[in-house]
Amino acid sequence: MVFVLWAINLRERPLAKGLQEGEIKQELQNGGHLRNVLIITKTIEGMAEHLAYVRPSWRREFLPLRTWGDKEDRTYKDLDRLLVLLRDDFGYRGFIGLYMDGDPDLVRYRALSESEEADDKP
Repeated sequence: MVFVLWAINLRERPLAKGLQEGEIKQELQNGGHLRNVLIITKTIEGMAEHLAYVRPSWRREFLPLRTWGDKEDRTYKDLDRLLVLLRDDFGYRGFIGLYMDGDPDLVRYRALSESEEADDKP
């Protein structure tokens, strides 16, 4: 009976819209890694805010960093703090693309995620 209730709760629970720092650290400890990272900079009322999108080994698409409880995107006003999180805390050593919000080159990242999904299908 407990199993049935558990299955119902999982179906009713919406999927996460992004990744939280704790989830990333846990998956990294379990042997996962970050495959790609990109940062999108948006200017709001004259202030730059930076949002990282990560593509982890345990998920297929680029997902934004989210606040605790998956309530909203986790943005940084200080780009250096975000880079410290990605490099030091998450151990990511690869290329980090830095784009302005609305940059037409961002389309290539969507195509990258979609092409890998197509490769995985039988």
